[in-house]
Amino acid sequence: MILHWIRQTSLQQWLQQQPTLPGTDDALLLTDAALRQLPATTPTSLPVYALAEETSELSLPDYVQRIDDAQWLRLVLNYPQQITW
Repeated sequence: MILHWIRQTSLQQWLQQQPTLPGTDDALLLTDAALRQLPATTPTSLPVYALAEETSELSLPDYVQRIDDAQWLRLVLNYPQQITW
């Protein structure tokens, strides 16, 4: 179980660069540049999260779940490993 924190690249580009890396129990957290150019439909079966604080003025696709700080803390505690990309 890994939480992949994607910051420096778009979601589509990251998924293309890491075709075998995300496991079925992994999750994705999008911030910074990763929030730009999100596809309208989900490109992955993994849960996708974004921080509410960063996305309050953005229109996000339905597959992206906005989370507040308390939810982010629970998310991080639920994943024994986190990798920032």
